[in-house]
Amino acid sequence: MRRLGALLALAAAAALAAASCSPQSARIVVAAGTTVVDSGFVDRLAAAFEADHPDVTVSVVGESTLFALELGRRGAADVTITHAPLQEAEFLRSGEASSSSLVFSSAFILAGPAELADLFAGYELPEALRVVVASEIPFVSRGDGSGTHEKEMENWLEAGLRPGGASWYVETGQGMGPTLLVADQRGALTLAELGAFRAAEPTIGLIDMRLDPGALDNPYTAMVMASSSRPLLARLFVDWLVSPAGVAAIERANTDLFGAIVYTPAEGG
Repeated sequence: MRRLGALLALAAAAALAAASCSPQSARIVVAAGTTVVDSGFVDRLAAAFEADHPDVTVSVVGESTLFALELGRRGAADVTITHAPLQEAEFLRSGEASSSSLVFSSAFILAGPAELADLFAGYELPEALRVVVASEIPFVSRGDGSGTHEKEMENWLEAGLRPGGASWYVETGQGMGPTLLVADQRGALTLAELGAFRAAEPTIGLIDMRLDPGALDNPYTAMVMASSSRPLLARLFVDWLVSPAGVAAIERANTDLFGAIVYTPAEGG
């Protein structure tokens, strides 16, 4: 808990410093999941928004959903972009967010060494996890309260399994990029967010295990924080993400970074 508090304090301080460095400008802080920050995806969207609204600056902070929501709760972020439906629902119920909008979605994949691909192709994730346990195949988890970790835990539960404490199960407590590197080094499996996997793919030897895509959807939600001191600007940014201009920016960012649509804009944008 001390480590959690220290990290949150550092992140909050960084976000507050970014938000206050230029009193002459209007600035909002967006805390987003590392899955969409590490690849540069949210930075591209922020730049496009700033081009449309030159009087507003967007500072992006990359954290797991757990940390991003805590920054919002503490008033250190105006907007969060996360992908953990259970945590988001609780956050809304508690009144910590003033509004919530689905902005885009991707998918989860099971990533691992090529020699294991034939074991899992076409399986649903809970079925694949049962194979992991039966064969004691090394598995690396983020274990960090992220949306990816929430999805992993949901599927262990559905499989009727509890992997914690097993010698073949490792938790990194880190973001998607470092977790993929650890899985690559160990020749292990890991649940990965598609965009983060695509960004890391050139530097790792892991491949997509080609699971049945059912129940692997990964929606991202933008929330305006009730604690925001800039609620109108925060709402402007979220509304822009689902506007025709925002949808076009999402599509351009996909093409520039991945050469294909990985993050699908929300319907009706």
